[in-house]
This record gives sequence, C-alpha cells and structure tokens, in this order.
Amino acid sequence: MALKESLRRLHPFVIAAIAAVIASACAIVIIGSFQQDSNQTDVVLDQPGVYQEPGIGTNAPVVGKQLKNADVLDLNDESISTSTLFTNGKPALINYWFSNCQPCKREMPALQDAFEKYGDRVSFIGINTQDSSDTASSFVNDIGVMYEILRDPNGESVVANGVSTFPTTFFVNAAGTIIKQVAGELTADDIAAAFSEMGIS
Repeated sequence: MALKESLRRLHPFVIAAIAAVIASACAIVIIGSFQQDSNQTDVVLDQPGVYQEPGIGTNAPVVGKQLKNADVLDLNDESISTSTLFTNGKPALINYWFSNCQPCKREMPALQDAFEKYGDRVSFIGINTQDSSDTASSFVNDIGVMYEILRDPNGESVVANGVSTFPTTFFVNAAGTIIKQVAGELTADDIAAAFSEMGIS
C-alpha cells in the first residue's frame, strides 16, 4: 500500500517531467529551424541589363536619325566599327537577326534575292545578335546568304539603335541617316518598296 501511495504521489511529477522534456525537444527543433533559415542567403538578382532579349516590344523610333556607331565583330571575331559601313558611298540595308528567330530565317531568302538584284548599289549587312561565329556562319551558309554578316554579341549596336524586336531592318542612306525601319519579317515586295522610296530601282 505504501508503494502504491508513493507512486500515486509521484504520478503528477512524472507527467510534468515528460511534458517538460517534450517541450524542450520542440523548442530545440524550432530554434534549429529558425537558425537554419536565418543562415540562408536570400537570392539577389543582378540589376536588369540594358540589352533586351528577343521578344515582343516596340523599337525606338529612329527614322530621320543617324545610325549610331557601335563596335561589332565579323565572323572571324575581328572588331569592326559600324561607322565603316558607309565609307563606300552606298546606302545600306541593315538587318538584325539570330538563328532561332523563325521570321528571321523565313525572310533571309528574300534578303539574299534582293542582294543579288541591288547589291551593286546597296550594301547589305546582317547583324547577328545571339549566336557564336560558328553557328552564325553555318546558318547563313545553309541558307545560301552571300551578303556581309556581322555579330553584335554584347548588344552594342542593338542598344544604341533602340532595337527590341527581331528581325528589325533599317534602310539607311549613304550619309548614315535611317530612312525607314521595319520590325518583323520582310518580303521581296517590302524590300523593293522601301528601296523605291529611297529612289533605288
């Protein structure tokens, strides 16, 4: 009887002790979780760059303005300034493109045909904005493009001239003034009409 009485007296203390142990364990788990979270580093994204990836957008209105000079690369990765594009006294068609752009790919045969027709009077320059020199070379070779291809991997010409949609084409007179800008796929008729506006037939 004395033993039972002793156990009955201890019973509340045993329950309290068990409860204290459980509470301590929970506190350790919670504190550990909090410390783990507090030690984690928040992801901080870089500030958005100026150069815009290909997508739907509105190009800056540049008709009547001078084509802005920029340093680009030829397909041998040699640096070239776009200011040298007008030293031959010819007007120019400048087309911004990249290989995964389907409208860019679709319009290239029309651009090549126009080059064959007008190339003695107009400089044709394709400026690739996304691809390596090997990819760009292989791409244009497969299509049969013969006009000059340059690369703008850092987006210098793209940014300087407000290009945000692809393809974009500038029709530029011999003095370097942009006479017409077209965002989107060109057809042979579009090219002929633009040249006609510039007095080129």
